Amino acid sequence: MVQLIHMPSKEHDQHYSPSSSEPLNPSVLPPELAEFLKDKQFACLMHETNEGTVFIIKAPNREIESLRGRIPIHLRHELHMHPTAPVIRTVLRLYDQPEHPLALETFTNIEEADQRATFEALSGQNQVYLLFYDESLAHRLSKGVAHTQGQAAAEILSMADLIKQEIPQDDYDFDGAKAAVVEHTTL
Repeated sequence: MVQLIHMPSKEHDQHYSPSSSEPLNPSVLPPELAEFLKDKQFACLMHETNEGTVFIIKAPNREIESLRGRIPIHLRHELHMHPTAPVIRTVLRLYDQPEHPLALETFTNIEEADQRATFEALSGQNQVYLLFYDESLAHRLSKGVAHTQGQAAAEILSMADLIKQEIPQDDYDFDGAKAAVVEHTTL
């Protein structure tokens, strides 16, 4: 689990070392998460912390530097009803460059207890933190975002549970359903 010492409500320069762009209290990734992320150029996933659910984002340092300061951030949860599994897709758009925002997505498989619990915790949060890690997996930036879709996220989770109950266990195939969603959606 990532341990957050203190998270500001928003990004502020005083939370960074004066001689560096590094957070004063960087959050170190657990070894298994670092191993998963090490070969990916871009990645986004939800992760449980002592402060609730956060988004762990891996991106090249040049992209992270572009995200500093106040920028519009859009967070959206979607439920895709596929015949073999419900797929919850969460999309983040960071408008550092309004014509070409950084767009990221992550998926929740409610059959996996840890993923379901992480998404359920997110539905009860008023604030969500985005933790950005560079190519070396160093924590470079944290941003706090208001989470105004908690009720919608809770409803999506309830609907996903109902859909899952209608799918025979032998037919359940989240990976196949996720692949179909990826094929038919765009960032």
